Amino acid sequence: MVKIRLFGRCALESDATVIQDINCAKARELLGYLACHRGRHLAREVVIERLWGDMQEEQGKRALRQTLWQVQSALTPFQITASNPLIETDSEWLRLNLNSGIWLDVARFEELEMSTRLVSGELPTPAHTSKLKEAIALYRGPLMEDCFKDWCILQRDLLRHQYLRMLQRLMRCQRKSADFDGAMATALTLLREEPASENAHLTVMWLYHREGDRTSALRQFEQYKRIMREELNTPPGKVVVDLNNKIRDDVGQKKEDWTDVETARIESFVDEVLSLLEEIRNEMTQSRQDIQEVKDSIGKKNSDEQKK
Repeated sequence: MVKIRLFGRCALESDATVIQDINCAKARELLGYLACHRGRHLAREVVIERLWGDMQEEQGKRALRQTLWQVQSALTPFQITASNPLIETDSEWLRLNLNSGIWLDVARFEELEMSTRLVSGELPTPAHTSKLKEAIALYRGPLMEDCFKDWCILQRDLLRHQYLRMLQRLMRCQRKSADFDGAMATALTLLREEPASENAHLTVMWLYHREGDRTSALRQFEQYKRIMREELNTPPGKVVVDLNNKIRDDVGQKKEDWTDVETARIESFVDEVLSLLEEIRNEMTQSRQDIQEVKDSIGKKNSDEQKK
C-alpha cells in the first residue's frame, strides 16, 4: 500500500515505512490538489487554471502533462501499475484513483472528524476517544505547508479548524472520563494552536484549582486576559471571569465542596457553548466547500465557452 501524507510536507510512504519526498513542488501541488478533491472528475482546464493560471493555454497544457509524468515517476518505486494508475486521465479530465491501493492521511482525518461528532446529550465512549487521538496524531502540521496557492490556503484553513475542533472534543472527553492529566495536556496543546481559546483556558484553570493550585489558576486567568487584550482587543469572556472570581474568593473553602457544585455548572455551560460553536463551524465549513465547488463549476464553464 502507498501512503500519501499531505499534513506537513507532502511525502509518499510504503508499508515498509520508506518515506520519499516528492522533489518537484508542482508535482506535490498537483497530487495534493487531486487528493483534496478526490472522488471527482476534474476538468483539465480547471486544474490548469488553479495551478498554472499565469500561463497561456498551451503552456499550461504542457505543464500539466509534464507534471503528471513527474508524479508517476515518483511512484515508480511503489510499483503502481499502469493498469491501475494512481491518477486516471483522459483528454478532458483527471482524478485520483481511490481504488489504486492508496491510503491518504487527509481522507482518514476527515473520516475520523465526521465519526466523532456527538449529538446533543450523547456521551463519549472509549472508542470515540481513541478515534480522536488517532486523528490528532495524523495532523503532523498544516496541509502542504510549503504551498501558498489560494486553493491550498482554503483547504489548509478548513482542516486546521477541524483539528482544533477535535482537540476541543478530546479535551471534553477526557474531562468527562476523569482523565485529568490527559485533559491538561490536550488543553495546553490547544492553547499552543489557538492561544485565545476560552474553553482551553477555562479547563486549565479548573484543573489547577482541582489540584489545589490556586496560584497557577489565577495566573492562567491573567495570561488569558492579556492575550485577549493584545491579540483581539476584547475583554475576557464572562464565564472565565466568573470562574476566576470564584477561585479568587475561594479562601479557606474545601475544594471538594467547590468542585461538587461548580463542576456541574461549568461543564453544562461549556458543553452548551461548544455545541453551538460546533454547529456554526460545521455550517461555515460546508459553506466554504460549496463556494469552492461553485468556483470550480464557473471555471469549467468559462473554459468551455472559450473553446467555442
